[in-house]
Amino acid sequence: MAHQLINPLLTNVRTHHRTISRWSGYLALACVMQALPASAAFLEGEAVYRERIMPPPNAVLVVSLQDTARADAPATELGSVRIRLAAGPPYRWRLEYDERMTAAPARPVLRARIETLAGLWMTTDTVLPAFTPAPVLQLRSVAATADPCASASTQAALNECAYESFLAASAAMSPRLRQIESTLTPPKRTAWRDVQKAWLTFRTQSCQFESNAVEGGSARPMVQWQCAARMTRERTAALARLASCPEGDIACSPHSTSKGAP
Repeated sequence: MAHQLINPLLTNVRTHHRTISRWSGYLALACVMQALPASAAFLEGEAVYRERIMPPPNAVLVVSLQDTARADAPATELGSVRIRLAAGPPYRWRLEYDERMTAAPARPVLRARIETLAGLWMTTDTVLPAFTPAPVLQLRSVAATADPCASASTQAALNECAYESFLAASAAMSPRLRQIESTLTPPKRTAWRDVQKAWLTFRTQSCQFESNAVEGGSARPMVQWQCAARMTRERTAALARLASCPEGDIACSPHSTSKGAP
C-alpha cells in the first residue's frame, strides 16, 4: 500500500522538476535575447594603400561610419573602429553600429585614415557608400595627395574641401591630446579634458561669429570650416610645444594649462 502511494508522488515530483527546468531554460534564453540589441549590425571590409612601405610605429587605422545627409552640417559619426597596425596592408576591419541610425533619410558613408604620433599619415580622399559589397577603402598619403580645393569650381565643392581640411586637422590633433593625457594622473587628466572641452566650445563660438559675415550665404559652411581647421592646427602646434616641455619647466607644463584660459 505504501509503495502504491509513493510512486505517484515521485512521478509528480519528476514532472514538476522537468516543468521548472523547462521554464528556467526559457527565462535564461529570454534574458540572453534581451541582452542582445535587436538593432546591432556590423560592416566588414579592407583598407589598403599602394605604397610598398610599412606603417610608422604606433600607427592606428581608424575606420568610421558617418551620416552625410545634411549638406549644411558636418557628418555625424555613427560608429568607428581603431586598429593598431604592425604590418603592411591589406587591413581587415569590422565595424559595429546601430542599424537604426542608418535608416532613411540618413546617407551613411565610410571613411578611413591612419594616424601616427606625428599626425595624419594617410586618409581616404573620397567617401564610399556604406553598404557597398565587400568595401575596400583606398588610403592615400597625405603628403602626396593634391589639394582637391585647387580645382573646385562650385561653392558646394569648396564647402566639402573646407570640411575635409577640418577633418584632417582634427585627426592630426588627436594623437597630441592622447600623448599629453598619457603623462597625467587621473585627477589631472580629468582637469585636462575639461580644458579641451572649453577650448572646443571656444573654437565653435569663434568660428560661428567669424562666419556671421556671410550669414545666409552658401559660403558660410566654407568660412566656418576654414576657421575651425585653422584654429585646430594652431591648437595642435601649441600641444606639440607642451608635449616637448623640458622637465621642471612649470610654465611650459600642461598642468599649468588647466588653470589658464582655453
